[in-house]
Amino acid sequence: MILNKKFKSRLMDGRSPIAKMGDSEILEDTIHFESEDVEIQFEYTKFHKIEVTELKIQLILIPDEHIESPVLEIFFTNKEELKEFRKHFLTQRKDKGFLDKFNHWLHTTNKVKILASFAIALLFSLGVIYYLANHSYIFVPTEWDIKLGESTKSIMESEFTVCKDKKAENILSKSLQSLVPKDSKFKYEVKILSDSTPNAFAISGGKIYVLSGIFDQAKNSNELAGVLAHEIGHVERRHHIRNLTKAVSTAFLVSIIVGPGLGDLDMIETLTELGSTLLFLSYSRQFEEESDSYGVALLANNGYHPRGMSAFFRSMIDYEKSLTSGTILEESESESKEEDEESTSLTANNLLNFLSTHPPTEERIQAIQKLITENNYKGNRKFISDQDWTYLQKSCSAL
Repeated sequence: MILNKKFKSRLMDGRSPIAKMGDSEILEDTIHFESEDVEIQFEYTKFHKIEVTELKIQLILIPDEHIESPVLEIFFTNKEELKEFRKHFLTQRKDKGFLDKFNHWLHTTNKVKILASFAIALLFSLGVIYYLANHSYIFVPTEWDIKLGESTKSIMESEFTVCKDKKAENILSKSLQSLVPKDSKFKYEVKILSDSTPNAFAISGGKIYVLSGIFDQAKNSNELAGVLAHEIGHVERRHHIRNLTKAVSTAFLVSIIVGPGLGDLDMIETLTELGSTLLFLSYSRQFEEESDSYGVALLANNGYHPRGMSAFFRSMIDYEKSLTSGTILEESESESKEEDEESTSLTANNLLNFLSTHPPTEERIQAIQKLITENNYKGNRKFISDQDWTYLQKSCSAL
C-alpha cells in the first residue's frame, strides 16, 4: 500500500531555477510535500498532467499567473508502487480532468487566442442550431402536416367565397389527380375560390385552393397544370411543416436567450397559432426553387410539357408590370372604392396577391427552361379538354 507512505521527491516551483529536494507523503486526497525550507499540501485536482518514466512520475501542476508550470517528481522503489500510485491518482481525478485542463488552458493561453476560440465556438454553435432548425422536420410525422392543414382549412374557407359549382370542381379535381405522385402520403383535394386575382396556393397536407381569376390569366390548361405541379411540390417537400418547425425552433431559442416566453405556452395552442400565422409567410427562395424543380419533373413524368409552368410565370411578370403601371388599377377604380368601405381580413389581404406568395423572377424562369433542356423533358398531353377548360373559364367567376 502506498497510502501514508513517503517517497523521495523533487519540486520545481517554476520560480526558482533550483529544485527543492524532499519527501512526498501519499494521502487519500492530497500529496504532502516537505523539504528543509518548505511544506506544501497538493490536491490531486491541482495537477493537470502526469508523465511516467521508469520508476519516476512527474506531476505537472496548473501554473499561477506569469510562471512556468510547477513540477513535482516522485521516485518509487518498484513498478508495483508506481502502478498503484498512478491508479490512485487517476481515481482521485475522475470526472475532474476536463475542468482542470480547461482551467490550465485559460491560465496559459494568450487572451486574444481565447477570445478567438470562443468566437469560433459561438459561430459553430449557431451553425449547429441553424442546421437543426432547418432539418428538425424529418422527426415530425406526416400526420402533423395533415392536422396543420385541417386547422387552417376552416380559416381559408371562411375568408373566401367557395365556388359551389360541383361540375367545375370535379373537372379540376380529376385533372389534379393525374399529377399526384403515386407514392404520396397525402390525400389531395382542390377547391375553387371565387376571386378575380390570378392565384393558387396549397396548405399543408394536400389541400389546394385555386382562385377563379387564374382561369382568365392562364392562356391554356397546361399553364394551370404548371401552377398545380408547383403547389404539389410545396406539399410533397413539406415546406409548410418545415417553416413551422423552423419558427418553433427559433422561438424556443429566443425564449432561452431572452427569458421565459414560448416555454410558458401550451404546446398545442402554440402550434395552432403558428400554423395560422404560417399562412402569411412567403416561401423562401430555396423552397420556391425546390417546388419549381419538383413540379417540372412531375409534369414531364406524367406526360405534360413543363413549359406551361414557365409560360405562366412569364405572364405573371407581365401582370405585375401592368399593376405597377396602373392599368388594372384604373379599370377597377370604382370597384376598389366600394371594397374600401368593407373590412378586409388579414388572411385575404396576404393571400390574394400571387406575386407576394410566389414571386416569379427571370432567374426562376431561366432555371425552369434550363431543367427542361438539360433533361430533354417533353410531353404533349392536354391537362384539361378544351370543352372543360371553356366551362371553367365561364363558371365560378369572381363575385
